[in-house]
Amino acid sequence: MSVKTRWGLGAFAAAVLVAVPAFAQDDYIPDDDNDREARIFDEGRGGSGGVFNDLNVAVTGGLNTYTGDIGDDTGTGGYLGIQANSRPLPLVGLELGYEGSRNPFEDINGGLWRHNVGALAKVGPELLQNGNLRPFVGAGFGVSLLNPSEDAEILFDNDFVTEVPLAAGVDYNFGAVTAGARATYRLVGGEDLGLAQDGNIVNFGLQVGGAF
Repeated sequence: MSVKTRWGLGAFAAAVLVAVPAFAQDDYIPDDDNDREARIFDEGRGGSGGVFNDLNVAVTGGLNTYTGDIGDDTGTGGYLGIQANSRPLPLVGLELGYEGSRNPFEDINGGLWRHNVGALAKVGPELLQNGNLRPFVGAGFGVSLLNPSEDAEILFDNDFVTEVPLAAGVDYNFGAVTAGARATYRLVGGEDLGLAQDGNIVNFGLQVGGAF
């Protein structure tokens, strides 16, 4: 299977998230600068009553490594992904995403490809005047295909595994542009690669995207 085909397996259909604006009172007139700034802030977040606020689509990438037996057989690799984010509540964010990674095997030609789809719930405050700075911690669930390539196909098997990602990071909004950084530890279950039977995943990455 070619490199192009392997990355092609990672095609991800992002879900459509619908933003419902708040109903503003027609007779409201801000009395002073503080009231005016508060109203702008509320409208920027979608206002109270919004189902999904701050819809954001971002690309992400960084370093990926395994622990355990799989980590003994592979080196540090990289990953790329795409995420669709929304914030239905002031302290709660939801994220759907695809992540594809490749880690080279240490002693043989080839690499361990991984294609993951998953969801993450994020909890954290909105800081600064307009809530642009958003540190968070999160947990979720995902499913991955682990796919050895080249000479590694002889020694290792393909496997579908479940993942429980535990993440910590920070997001920042520059108007319509968003950026962030995070570290994620992924608990992996059900490994059956043949010679390598256990290993979790650690990755560090950056993301940049646009808000709607």
